[in-house]
Amino acid sequence: MSFDLGIRAGHLLTMKGGLGDVATDQFIGIKDGLIIEVAPFQSSQQKAAGQFYDLSSKIVLPGLINAHTHLSMVLFRGYEDDRPFQEWLFKYILPLEAKSVREEFIRVGTSLAALESIRFGTTFVNDMYFFCNTAADVLIQSGLRAHVAWPFMDFETPEERSQGPAGIQNRVSNFKKFCEKYATHPRVRPAIGPHAPYSCSDNTLREVEALSREMAVPIHIHLSESQTEFDESLKKYGKSPTKRLHDLGLLSPNLIAAHCVHFTDEDIELFKNSGAAMIYNPDSNMKLSSGTAPIARFRKAGIPVALGTDGAASNNDLSMFGAMDIGTKLQKLAGGEGATMGALDALNLATYEGAHALGMGNQIGTIEVGKRADIIALRTDLPHVKPLYSVLSQLVYAYQGLEVDTVICDGNTLFHQDRFLTLDANAIYQDTEKMRLQLRQSF
Repeated sequence: MSFDLGIRAGHLLTMKGGLGDVATDQFIGIKDGLIIEVAPFQSSQQKAAGQFYDLSSKIVLPGLINAHTHLSMVLFRGYEDDRPFQEWLFKYILPLEAKSVREEFIRVGTSLAALESIRFGTTFVNDMYFFCNTAADVLIQSGLRAHVAWPFMDFETPEERSQGPAGIQNRVSNFKKFCEKYATHPRVRPAIGPHAPYSCSDNTLREVEALSREMAVPIHIHLSESQTEFDESLKKYGKSPTKRLHDLGLLSPNLIAAHCVHFTDEDIELFKNSGAAMIYNPDSNMKLSSGTAPIARFRKAGIPVALGTDGAASNNDLSMFGAMDIGTKLQKLAGGEGATMGALDALNLATYEGAHALGMGNQIGTIEVGKRADIIALRTDLPHVKPLYSVLSQLVYAYQGLEVDTVICDGNTLFHQDRFLTLDANAIYQDTEKMRLQLRQSF
């Protein structure tokens, strides 16, 4: 048997079946982007590999999955921090987006975010923002795997505004063209992204549900993020945001809902019976004081749950290691019990369970024969990750992300030994600085 790429792993955490078993001195054989062998290392395997990485001093695990983010918002990182959620969103972020977001903004922002994601060991991003064709093309160049959600809401998007009066009129046809363009791409999949129940009328949400079925793409939405959103829904519609989505037919295995902080017992039951998935975003929920999503209850009910960073304007980074760490500790605090959520739970949300929540469990999320080769490796020769008693514990509570040594997505190496291999980091940094100077004029 021959391999395009062979990997010798010192500590291998496959996450197969959601288990946290760690094997030592293992070999991973990859051909045509697919994992075709996982077995104890032998020298003959190295000889059979066209390219070989000796990661015998590293921890090797599946690439991490960022299940909810707004990639280009990295360009708003640090803008108007420490404000109440409603003020931050409606007084600052939305007006700034209206003035600043254009195609070049998305190209530069997505490039910087892709660079950051790769550096932190993320191989899959579930993005929801604007100028989706541009974002998708950057992500393809970067080598990352992604869902890219076309925005739907009750007002013009920046892209539609740039197209004049015909922009919003052509929303549906442009969305369909986007879906057709990327329908067969091996790494980038289209999605539809209604912003939130409070920014979408019943008619818009019904349209989204119909388009999702017609184009066979998932729905990515914000849901019940703040108490204000929940209360206003009760006042306006006489029901919670979740019940409203249910009554409009959106709750299904096709729905991926971010935040889900304010849920009633009825909401949990509706989600449980629908097969819809939830995305836990602990950093932004804490920073914006939105509340704590009852993740332990969701998982106990059998609801699919994944983990996300949200956008860098409300986080302020795209590190899934940070999300695993703070997300686990927040659940312990909220649950009043140290065992409410553990390290293995967090890793599952970022790998095995996260992949299943996004409908990708048959392709990614574990290192096993038949899966796509989305793999990362982390250094162990740093003071803050020693001594290594428990790989699981260290990964969640000690690692921060910059320890990542190697990133492989779909069998292609994106980062290795401090070198980006698919993106020009220096050029992206220069473009980012130019954009920063332009944006300052809009503040």
